[in-house]
Amino acid sequence: MRTAVHLHLYYISQLSEIISDLHNLDRAGGDYDLFVTMSVENPAAESEILTEFPTAKIWLTENRGYDIGPFIDFLHKIKLDEYDYILKIHTKNQNEDDYTILNGNRMNDALWGAALRDALLGTPERIGANLEILAENNKVGMVGSKYCLTSERESYQSLLAQIEAEMRNLGLKMPSKVAFVAGSMFMVRAELLKPFLKVKVGDFEPTDGKIKEGTKAHVYERLFGIAVLAQGMTIQAVTNHNYAWQFIVARIKRFFFQRKLTRSGKTIIKICKLPVWNWRNM
Repeated sequence: MRTAVHLHLYYISQLSEIISDLHNLDRAGGDYDLFVTMSVENPAAESEILTEFPTAKIWLTENRGYDIGPFIDFLHKIKLDEYDYILKIHTKNQNEDDYTILNGNRMNDALWGAALRDALLGTPERIGANLEILAENNKVGMVGSKYCLTSERESYQSLLAQIEAEMRNLGLKMPSKVAFVAGSMFMVRAELLKPFLKVKVGDFEPTDGKIKEGTKAHVYERLFGIAVLAQGMTIQAVTNHNYAWQFIVARIKRFFFQRKLTRSGKTIIKICKLPVWNWRNM
């Protein structure tokens, strides 16, 4: 079964660990092609990728829609019919001061990214198991981290009107259930992504890291999972590692110390949830 792997490489400093993970695909014996998008030219990074993966295809794409816009650009540059599965991964902000809650688990950005990628590329055995799930059960359309696969209403309620509008644009009927992999790293059957060829990278707003929610990219983050369900398939939760202890540590650390950058440009520091200092960044 052929797989197209899309890596959006935004944080160049994470390239070495990404390469290490990607080599697990070779160890698993999978048949795959690697496609890499970057938003800024970096000859050293390109050289490193091609040294490790000589057949990789690399190109610059507009910095729109975080990792979603480049993924849409990738879909337009390959022939979906030539692949059975698409593996979508990307570098992710590793800020340990930014936290979220998914499925009741507190995690910072670094832990979130680790849980996402580990479920897909953590070991050759994990990769083999994911491929086996898709090959042996034709009702499973997507696999992703069990810690990040969510149906929590609060994770999509504020975007529901936009989600429904975009589903109509894609020509899909809204399913009765909403589920998606928060953080948008997953393996999915290639044919299920054909509706997304109706949009282009230029349809997304320029990336602004200060905006945490509400953009078209955030809507599409949810749509990939919703579209799988709308086409009669399910999403399988998988994991390669138990992160329970890391979630406990993250919750404790956040209680004792928080540093938050607001959209207005202020930095606020809290100790035991009490604000003790704030200042406006220049």
